[in-house]
Amino acid sequence: MASGDDENYDDNSSGFFADDLDQHDTERDLYAILHINKDADALTIQQAYRRLTLLYHPDKHTEPRNKQLAMDLFIRVKKAYDILNDPQKRAIYDVVGTKGLKAEGWEVVSRTKTAREILDEYERLAREREERRFNQMTNPSGSVQMSVNLTDIFDQMNSDDENSDFSPVVEMTEFTVAQGIDIPLTSQDTATVTAVATTRNGRGTGSLTTSLRRVLADLSWFRIDLSFGEQNLAAFRYFRRLTQKLQASAAATFSLAEGGSAIIAPSFLFSVTYQLTHHLSSSLQWTTGANSCMKGGLHYDNQTLAVSSAIQLGFVNTYGAIDGVYRFPNICNLRCSLKLFVFGPWLEYGIDRQLTKYTHGSATVAVSSRMGISLRLKFTRGSQAFTFPLQISQDIVPSAIFYATVAPVLAYLVFDRLIIRPFARSEQEKEQKKREDEAREKQAERRRQAINAQEVLRSLVDQIKDREGLEGLIILEARYGQLGLTITNENSIKIIDVTTPLQVLVKDSTLKIATTVSKSNLTGFYDPCIGEEKSLFIKYSLRSQIHTILYKDTDPVILPDRDHLVR
Repeated sequence: MASGDDENYDDNSSGFFADDLDQHDTERDLYAILHINKDADALTIQQAYRRLTLLYHPDKHTEPRNKQLAMDLFIRVKKAYDILNDPQKRAIYDVVGTKGLKAEGWEVVSRTKTAREILDEYERLAREREERRFNQMTNPSGSVQMSVNLTDIFDQMNSDDENSDFSPVVEMTEFTVAQGIDIPLTSQDTATVTAVATTRNGRGTGSLTTSLRRVLADLSWFRIDLSFGEQNLAAFRYFRRLTQKLQASAAATFSLAEGGSAIIAPSFLFSVTYQLTHHLSSSLQWTTGANSCMKGGLHYDNQTLAVSSAIQLGFVNTYGAIDGVYRFPNICNLRCSLKLFVFGPWLEYGIDRQLTKYTHGSATVAVSSRMGISLRLKFTRGSQAFTFPLQISQDIVPSAIFYATVAPVLAYLVFDRLIIRPFARSEQEKEQKKREDEAREKQAERRRQAINAQEVLRSLVDQIKDREGLEGLIILEARYGQLGLTITNENSIKIIDVTTPLQVLVKDSTLKIATTVSKSNLTGFYDPCIGEEKSLFIKYSLRSQIHTILYKDTDPVILPDRDHLVR
């Protein structure tokens, strides 16, 4: 029995052990470490902690090696207790495990959160961390756009002149490259520098834009943009959330005369958005200046279907529009848009989907009596975007619509078969091999820990047996693993001897292990046959009578029991 000094040693040394807890994270089930069930109350957790810390206390050992091994066991129990005794940490652990305790931003989670809310919060934080890591890899952000004129191909295909040679001209009409970089100045201030270079019909232009964005204390923000190039501009934008459902923004743009000596053609923009219901929102926008207009819209989104409608009234451009997106989870998104202009209708339809983990692709066909038929291909990887607008025909030709629709689908199917799927399969195989290697390393580490733990506990077995006496509960034999018909086969590599760790847990002729997870998580145990069904066989003596019992891997252990008596 431990003395009162042992308890004082635990209280006074908690700060010392706290610094080393992360170094001893073995990812074992924390409830199994304390030998309790998941529904254990605070009192049960504290009682289990006090008993195990006294049992594993380093001062019970004199040999330096056993003292250090006992220290490792002590720290493991201390870590499990610190997590399970804290309602907030326990709530996170119950839903996402120890990995959730390492996530940033968990201070927003309380014990009153439901398991679904905690899981959603963890997944959101995980996505944000992954996006931040990937954005660092692909920084700076940039885009490339190359417009290609393919109208000559369909003009010659539909030509009535049978004697003419089919030698269409493919022309690149515009090429634009934009590169930008964000420079965090403080936690509230971010500067952005963006450079754009464009060549159009043999004439090149360029611009340089600098922006400063500041987030205010009430989560509103303002931004100042200065652009220099073919046209010098200065712009100011302010955004504020007025209520939980209402938000507004205002912007002012000033065009500067050459040399910056005068301001010409100022324009202003005012926008308001209101959340009508959980899935429905409305917006109203007013723009002044050369392109003065008023625009109102409704947007509905229920995560599967998104529909937007808008009406714009202006001196230059007046139209009505309706857009729809139907999402097939983990497959693709189908998009369709119809706009009614003064000059006639404008129809767009397309598809987008995730090509690889970080690459997204889309194809959109536009049909208009004024602009003809065009195909727009876009690929996004991280913060890099590549856009290819292809002018197919200046007139509405059925063959052009057919090729613009079918060609990208066929190209994707070939690309998917020859490149995407082999690449994904190769990545999966690498990930699987990595997991198998980690599992083998983890298995070897668990085995080493179990051997060390049994070495420490072996020095306590004689004390436990002496305390129990001849009439007490003595574990004669205990085997764990793939037992079946080979319960006592000591030579099987799929069976391990766990007599020592079970004997040490005996107190007052009673052995109770309430946990219902795999017993490979218990101290002194490890999994000798990963992925296979396991059992625990115990042969024990009580009042000089022999008892035997075979437990399933997740059954709680309660000894003694009259039904175990060998008759």
